[in-house]
Amino acid sequence: MKENFLHFVWQHQYFDKKELKTFVGENINIFTTGYYNTDSGPDFQQARLEISHVTWYGNVEIHIRASDWLAHNHQYDQAYDNVVLHVVWENDTEIRRTDGSPIPTLELKNRIDQQLLQKYTALVSSNDLHIPCSQSLDRLPEILKISMLETALIGRLQNKATNILEIVENCQEDWEEASFRVLCRNFGFKLNAEPFYELSQRIPFSLLKKHADNLFQLEALLFGQAGMLDANYKDDYAQKLKKEYEFLAAKYHLQQSKMLPAVWKFLRTRPANFPTIRIAQLAALISKVPNLFSLIREAEDLSHIINTFTTQPSYYWQQHYAFDKPWEKDGNKLGLSSIQNIIINTVVPVLAAYAKYYNREEYMEKATHWLENIPAEDNKISKTWKTLGLSQRNAGETQAGIELFNNYCKNRLCLNCQIGVAVINKL
Repeated sequence: MKENFLHFVWQHQYFDKKELKTFVGENINIFTTGYYNTDSGPDFQQARLEISHVTWYGNVEIHIRASDWLAHNHQYDQAYDNVVLHVVWENDTEIRRTDGSPIPTLELKNRIDQQLLQKYTALVSSNDLHIPCSQSLDRLPEILKISMLETALIGRLQNKATNILEIVENCQEDWEEASFRVLCRNFGFKLNAEPFYELSQRIPFSLLKKHADNLFQLEALLFGQAGMLDANYKDDYAQKLKKEYEFLAAKYHLQQSKMLPAVWKFLRTRPANFPTIRIAQLAALISKVPNLFSLIREAEDLSHIINTFTTQPSYYWQQHYAFDKPWEKDGNKLGLSSIQNIIINTVVPVLAAYAKYYNREEYMEKATHWLENIPAEDNKISKTWKTLGLSQRNAGETQAGIELFNNYCKNRLCLNCQIGVAVINKL
């Protein structure tokens, strides 16, 4: 028995309600089950019940055993004093509020259809290690699957927004600084995400904005703080950057906060993705867009974002992939696929965070609209869903597919998923 199964049973009222009584024999009528609570506190809030002809408005807490109330220390928590009904699989002890008053208890052990329990067990115990409903997915209505993708996408954006709001708080609500940090983490992609994020913390964005009209100084500040100018390079350009950094570092007291060069990863990556190239591209982008957050918030058209992000690094980095390392390719500008990745993982989440912080639904709508107008991502998860017939036509649906796979399927949270519930009902 799992507690989330009991949540599912209570929410959908999938149990025998004939002559419903508390464990001590009080009659129960259920008018509303309450709203499912995913935060701290009782499981269902604002329920409306009648117990022994008295109407109660309050919360419902659910456990496998009544004694779990004690194991979770709810008996000391006044947040649980407004629980009007304790729903359990097995009632093994009496439960009381902090003032000593007893809490009515409903035991479900003999009221749940065993077939329903068997269907649930069959689904979550599926031999498919990743997607429990993989054998049933193609038999479900397309509108149901699309609806769950929409739910998953909003959930993913909300989760990303929460993470970004923590960064905003750490930046004293400076949205430009926070957006810069999110962008930096994205610029590192997977391999160098954390070093890039650390770099963003070791140099204030306000300082970079101050030098935004001088690309050479931006490179000096970024490469210097990244710890990449300490070696004895042969190229004149590298030597000039080092000299400029030493001047700026002394002026702004940066020497003590620069990074160790060893944290940057060059192995198992193509030269085009070397952190040196990415830092050069970042410097060029800051030079072109010193007010990143303003661009994100005010842009009305996705093509405007793409055109603005299409930047060419300085001449040196058009000819090199590392210091003292020239290569035959010419350009090194930020490619379309990289820009789309930045929009998916920086621009859209920042918009979602702003929408959540200020309760501005129009920004969330713009974020989802932009995702729907970016081509689908090509990764293992999207390929898996395509094989199973789940729509993956654009970045909105592939982002939803990632959320569905990582936070529902892998954790066997089938009862929180519209698809999973439908499969159980059809088994």
